Amino acid sequence: MNAGRGRATFWTLTCLGAVGAALGTLGVVSPDRQQRLSGFERPAERGPGDHTTAVLGSSSFAAIGEGGAYLLGAAQGWPGFPRYVMARRLLMAAGLTGLAATGRAPRAFLNAAGWEALGAAAIAGASWLDRRTDASPA
Repeated sequence: MNAGRGRATFWTLTCLGAVGAALGTLGVVSPDRQQRLSGFERPAERGPGDHTTAVLGSSSFAAIGEGGAYLLGAAQGWPGFPRYVMARRLLMAAGLTGLAATGRAPRAFLNAAGWEALGAAAIAGASWLDRRTDASPA
């Protein structure tokens, strides 16, 4: 990472990556806790075609991989990576909100949409701070 340039942005990416990977690990280690944290109903018995736990498990592994990508992107200081991540997070927020709003997914998806939007806003704020810091006279 360049000293000074993008400092807040890349630290924000690092924090988001670490939290994402930690939450993913929680989902792998303790699926019931992840299910409660995600706001999904936990019926006493699941039917043979209910793949909720499999979907949550795959989402958990995806969160671990995504968290690792954030950590790598931040450590390498890849140009354009923060903009890509912001765009991807906003797309995810819109998609998850749309699924919940149309009834194609449970309202619990709004929690994930909020997390994605909040992450995009944090990166945008850090990028703004970095631009101000870089533009100020030394």
